[in-house]
Amino acid sequence: MLKPKILFSRCFFEPVRYNSGLVVDEFVENLKRYVDCVYLCPEVEIGLGVPRVPVIIIQNNNEKRLIQQETGLDLTDKMISYVENVIKQLNKIDGAVLKAKSPSCGVSSTKLYRDGVVIGKTDGFLAESLKKAFPLLPIEDEGRLRDENIRNHFLTRIFALCEFKALSKNLKESDLVRFHTKYKYLLMTYSQQHLKILGRIVADGKINITEKISKYGEVFIEVFRKKPTKARHINTLTHIFGHISRYLSQRERAHFLELMEKYRKNMIKRRVLIELLRNFAYRFENDYILLQKYLEPFPEDLSV
Repeated sequence: MLKPKILFSRCFFEPVRYNSGLVVDEFVENLKRYVDCVYLCPEVEIGLGVPRVPVIIIQNNNEKRLIQQETGLDLTDKMISYVENVIKQLNKIDGAVLKAKSPSCGVSSTKLYRDGVVIGKTDGFLAESLKKAFPLLPIEDEGRLRDENIRNHFLTRIFALCEFKALSKNLKESDLVRFHTKYKYLLMTYSQQHLKILGRIVADGKINITEKISKYGEVFIEVFRKKPTKARHINTLTHIFGHISRYLSQRERAHFLELMEKYRKNMIKRRVLIELLRNFAYRFENDYILLQKYLEPFPEDLSV
């Protein structure tokens, strides 16, 4: 199995928090089994000890400062220098899972202070720099990943990106065709417009495979920037159902459509429909449907 390379906050692995704590998160623990892990703690690596006096982010005019409030120590420049050096070494990761609310790692969840009062939420220094350096990289913290839609979107992105990277190392026309075929309905769910563009790239006989892979990759990564709506999922499920509905009885077709309506009303999860489609595909030996990445874009154990 291909394993995405994921950057984690070090406190998911070692007790390096300001209070000597270790962060144990059920999803992160599960994810570790399916990815190659790299990890770091910016606060420790700029010289702060464990345990340590906490740091906070203060807005000073139009800039953010990293301040150890109890001592008055300004660590902004040291943190920025560290983060800039780290960014240069992280160009081969497929995503990042960082610590929520951390002044260095929080993703839109870190408290922002002014005059001793919380005035909003912001990114930690590492999270902010990662977003700027790699705008298409999946970056989340464990707090945000408790949301099922955010979590599924993140997992889809990291595994799709990893698989494309593996494909790009083996430059064969037939491999690209097969890759595009099995990602068809997942791509449709995210963007029908991008699906058409990618289809034209695959079919273009005027460019060599190296250029084709390069162009395909640029569009493929862009596709997954925004998570799809429920309406797009319903459209994709309807298209897949269309491949097999003619083989079903009238009652079976009616039952599937009833379940689709329940999904639309949030009465059941999408997984119910996907498993039913998979069952139909096994029953009628429809390998085209079974090939589709949409049915399982990431390991099923991670969806729980």
